[in-house]
Amino acid sequence: MKKSFFITLILSLLLFSNTLSANSWLDLDLTERNDGSYFTLVTEEGQILTRTARILDIGDSYIASDNRRYEVVGYEDDNIIVEYKETVELPTISDIFQTAAPKSWWEKLTGFLFGSSDVEAEEWKSIGIYHTHNAESYVPTSGVDSEAQGGDILEVGRVMAESLREQGYEVHWSDNSHLPHDGQAYARSRRTVMELIKQQPATLIDIHRDATPPEVYQVEIDGKPASKVRIVVGRQNQNREATMEYAKRIKAIADEKFPGIIEGIFDARGNYNQDIGPRVILLEFGTHTIPLDLAKQSAQFFAQIIPAAAGLSSPGAAQTEDATIGSAARRSILWVLGITAAVAVGYVILNKEGLGSIKNFFSKEMGLGNRPNDENDGDGE
Repeated sequence: MKKSFFITLILSLLLFSNTLSANSWLDLDLTERNDGSYFTLVTEEGQILTRTARILDIGDSYIASDNRRYEVVGYEDDNIIVEYKETVELPTISDIFQTAAPKSWWEKLTGFLFGSSDVEAEEWKSIGIYHTHNAESYVPTSGVDSEAQGGDILEVGRVMAESLREQGYEVHWSDNSHLPHDGQAYARSRRTVMELIKQQPATLIDIHRDATPPEVYQVEIDGKPASKVRIVVGRQNQNREATMEYAKRIKAIADEKFPGIIEGIFDARGNYNQDIGPRVILLEFGTHTIPLDLAKQSAQFFAQIIPAAAGLSSPGAAQTEDATIGSAARRSILWVLGITAAVAVGYVILNKEGLGSIKNFFSKEMGLGNRPNDENDGDGE
């Protein structure tokens, strides 16, 4: 009798802990699952929408390939329950390619903070590529899902960079390591982002891969086996609205040029360093269960999508981007300026060093500007 009671108790506890599994991930300092499993997004009617290793919170959204937006409303085991909210309207291709003025607001602001002598004359024409999770790999190709010395994901970034350069674009690709793959990886990759910003990029792309079954991402585009790509926008940053507009532009152009390549858009918990500017975007090229070649093929396709979305494909495209992203970016810039001014004034008062200390504030506290011994800096941080 005692034995059966304890067995029943143990089974009940296991069942209870399993029921809390999806929700309990939110308590960890992670953006993705690290146990080799994944979540399934399911509607209240039982329809399976997609799968992901990304940890989602109540209120996060998923825009499916058909532009239907669903919101996370609950959890059940490893299922994330979502509710349909609306069908999202993407910008039209004609709007994206309309003639308009050149410079976006965040380019002007960042140029000012870096001490540019002629901000209006500066050209923000390059593209930056980096990898927060630089160890990610593709099992069918490498036999492992992660390589500490640099995973297959670096090859995806390299292929995109080369494809962009072949089209005549200036590309700055970083293979910096940000290990370990934990909740602080984005804090470590922030320095890489700040280094790339000095190259005046029109956009910064953080290239990742997901961790799901292969069928979630496998696709054929223009008769070629390829990988779908998922776009991720961080909810916890002041550029959220502007970054979502940029994500919609990417999807609109991708849907036109390579139908089926976009798996969807996550508007998810996290920052992903997107507070730095409205065109810092995270892209997931497939999953660890597909071959690397599929992701590389999609990287080549995406090299034809990103320039147009970032306003680089025609002389007047940049202001059209300002028309869709501009108003949201303006509000973000004012927010950043207000916070920065308040913190800088506080810094001056506390240190009693006068206005000259503001330059030191930006150099030391925000990672802006050149450090005196940057080139020969061998000290740890």
